[in-house]
Amino acid sequence: MTADETRAVRGVLELTPLDGTFHAGERFAHVVSVQTHGQGQGAAMDAARRLVQRFAPEVLVLAGIAGGIDPCLRIGDVVVATKVVGYDLYKETPAGTQRRGRYWEARATVGHAVGEFFSARGEPAEFPGFKAQSGLIGSGNGVIARGDTEVLKYLRGFSDKTLAVDMESDGLGQFCHENGAWPWVVVRGISDLADEQKNDDAQPMAAEHAAIVVRELIPYLVG
Repeated sequence: MTADETRAVRGVLELTPLDGTFHAGERFAHVVSVQTHGQGQGAAMDAARRLVQRFAPEVLVLAGIAGGIDPCLRIGDVVVATKVVGYDLYKETPAGTQRRGRYWEARATVGHAVGEFFSARGEPAEFPGFKAQSGLIGSGNGVIARGDTEVLKYLRGFSDKTLAVDMESDGLGQFCHENGAWPWVVVRGISDLADEQKNDDAQPMAAEHAAIVVRELIPYLVG
C-alpha cells in the first residue's frame, strides 16, 4: 500500500501502531495491517508473507487504488475482486505479442461472502458519493496510462468482467495459491481511468472509499 492507501485503512478501521511494522485494532474485528515496501507483485507477496508468518489471519485483504477500465466506473467507485488475471506473461511472435495471462481465484468461501455482501447491499452497492461492485482485476508490474494499449485490449477480450487494473493483485494471488489456497480478496478504489488523463489527484479519496468498503465487508469475511 502507498502512504495514501495505508493512511486510509488505518483511519477508517481505527488501527493504532502495534510495533514498528504493523498496525492493529479490534473496533470492527481483529484487524492487522502492514504497508508494502513498494509497488508491484513482489512487494505484495512480501507483505502477505509477513502478515501470514506473524498473525496467520483468517483472510488477506489487499486494499488500495486502481485504474478503472470499464466505462461504467467513475473515479471514486470501488471494485471488489475475488478473481485476478495477471497479464505480464507473453510471447513475442512474428505476428506480434501474444499474452498468456495467468488466472487466480479466491476460495469459494470468500466468493460466497462477497456474494452475500452484495445480496444484502444490492449491486452496485450504493455508498455516499460512490458505488461498489464486484468484478475481475487485471494486474501487472507496469503502470497503464494509455487507453488504447494492447494490454487493455487483451484484458477486455479475456473477460468483460475485467473492471480495473493494478500492480499488486497478481502477486497476492500467486502467494495465496502457493501457500495452501490462503483466503484473499482485493478491494480497489478507482483513482484514475488508466488513460492519458491519469494523475494522482484522486488517490486519497479512492483509497478512503476502498477502506470504507473493507470495513463493511469485514462481518461477511470473518466469523
